[in-house]
Amino acid sequence: MGISGYQGKILEINLSTGAIKVEPLDPQDAILYLGGRGLGTKLLYDRIDPSTDPLGEGNVIVIATSPLVGSKAPTSARGHMVYKSPLTGYIGTSNSGGAWAHTLKATGYDALIIRGQAAEPVFIDLSPEKVEILSATNLWGKTTHETTDILTAESSPGNFYRALAIGPAGENLVRYAAVANDKNRVYGRCGPGAVFGSKKLKAIRVRGQEKITIADEAGYRSGLDQALYLMKQAPITKRLMRELGTAGLLLLINLISMLPHRNFLDVEHDENKLEKVSGEYLARNYLEKAGSCYLCPIGCQRHTRVKIPDGSEKKGEGPEYETIVMTGPVCDIYDPEAIIRANYLANELGLDTISFGGTVACAMELFEKGYLTPDKTSGLEVKFGSSGLLEKLVELTAYRQGLGDLLAEGSYRLAQACSHPEVAMQVKKLEIPGYDPRASYAQALGYMTSPTGACHLRGGYAVSLAFFGGTREIPRFSLLQSPIAIRNMQNTGILQDSLGICRFTGFAFSVEPWARIASGITGQDFSTIRLEEIANRIAALERLFNLEAGLNPEEEDLLPARFSEIAIMAEGQPRLITRDNMLQMRRDYYKSRGWNEEGRLSQPLLGQMKIEKKMEPES
Repeated sequence: MGISGYQGKILEINLSTGAIKVEPLDPQDAILYLGGRGLGTKLLYDRIDPSTDPLGEGNVIVIATSPLVGSKAPTSARGHMVYKSPLTGYIGTSNSGGAWAHTLKATGYDALIIRGQAAEPVFIDLSPEKVEILSATNLWGKTTHETTDILTAESSPGNFYRALAIGPAGENLVRYAAVANDKNRVYGRCGPGAVFGSKKLKAIRVRGQEKITIADEAGYRSGLDQALYLMKQAPITKRLMRELGTAGLLLLINLISMLPHRNFLDVEHDENKLEKVSGEYLARNYLEKAGSCYLCPIGCQRHTRVKIPDGSEKKGEGPEYETIVMTGPVCDIYDPEAIIRANYLANELGLDTISFGGTVACAMELFEKGYLTPDKTSGLEVKFGSSGLLEKLVELTAYRQGLGDLLAEGSYRLAQACSHPEVAMQVKKLEIPGYDPRASYAQALGYMTSPTGACHLRGGYAVSLAFFGGTREIPRFSLLQSPIAIRNMQNTGILQDSLGICRFTGFAFSVEPWARIASGITGQDFSTIRLEEIANRIAALERLFNLEAGLNPEEEDLLPARFSEIAIMAEGQPRLITRDNMLQMRRDYYKSRGWNEEGRLSQPLLGQMKIEKKMEPES
């Protein structure tokens, strides 16, 4: 008998052979790993050699939903994609909103597993009635928007198609290529688009109306009512995100000396320039309307318009906070129109703007220091502040032309090619996002210990701990409190990703309402205690995957040396993260996870977590 909230089926497609098979969802996997990120990680680990080439036939893509997807729980329409990252070589996880994942669940499957490599470009057409692998030769070379328009043209009222697609960046194996759904919602970080491209998989089209059952309507409703009430009371979910979107955080982050500048060399900005890339300025000058993902009462999407060089206007979505910071101040650029146009183009061509911006900033510093020479830049003067180059660099990167071929490899490989790896601001080869780690010890530790590399989401969004965490608030320069705090934040993020809900709900409440909703939908014990066990189990399995993929914790669970050598001013004092600080926090973090002093997992711990390993871990 199946579990309420789940469709009870997993679809597996092998692009090498064309084989399509449906398997029942193992109820034990659902109970131990919940859904989304957790279920996806378990399904991936069971089907992949962690040492496989990320761009080879052996890589596997898993897209998983959760038992909340298909319910009326707020923001519960997110999907999670898991694979081996071509950028980092370790586990890649990407999360996206919109409506595509909701429709995937409505096809009658809890997860889609994609193996192998097609000989020619293909797309997958998926509905309750059929599953087909169809030719995409007519779509190859098209943008994410063009592909989406073509594949959804047959939509009719009550019979909507949703498309998930890569653009030229994925086709050209840019290591941080994204996969777009609903045109501008993206599975962004870690390079899933390159994995799609390596498999010659252009798109996945879904259509369906399959429903889920709810085991305990009263229990589910009690949690649902509580969640909606709290979201209407919290200032960030009630007002800030709706009025300004994520860009509304920019001036706040600058106020607390956390907004990076010039490839993380400092956090000093010209206030007059900075105001022109703020959420307030964007709302006054470029915003058309707010929007939202399916079932989201927050409404943080920004539908914007901007003039293009020929004098006409172009419309699109964004830019989000991360895009503004990484293609803006981190590159010493404060031109809002250049940032908006580059963001539109990145969405169409399929690039992760965080890694793109971080790589461009790395190139700018390398160029100004003479390490990246003109013969490698196709004659372009890639200097800080070069706003006129942004769109050009997006295009060159997506098509791997000239300098773009180097930028497409990410900052780590770019800096290595210039014999100056210290200029790359990355952890585990993933570019650091728009929060300077020197301004928060917890955020620093989150970047260091994130399973995917430098990610503010997988690593734990520590900004909320220091400034709007309510009863969870901690001092941001506490070496003693940061390890436990960031573990807890990471666990909350794991649960949000596994429940299929938005991170922004965490600004209104913690896990308790979700525990009631999940328990009510499924009829299972997903109490807060049980959810904490699940989060710890998922964290352990992600770590095990990385260790088996070759992770060296001693060298890779660290920040770049810059953050221990160049101080910033915060709260009236110079701030560094010394190597001793890093080692102390890392040691205490490992201990809080039950890992050994080298950051490895013992067999007794894996047994306690109910994890069956592939390789013998060190005890």
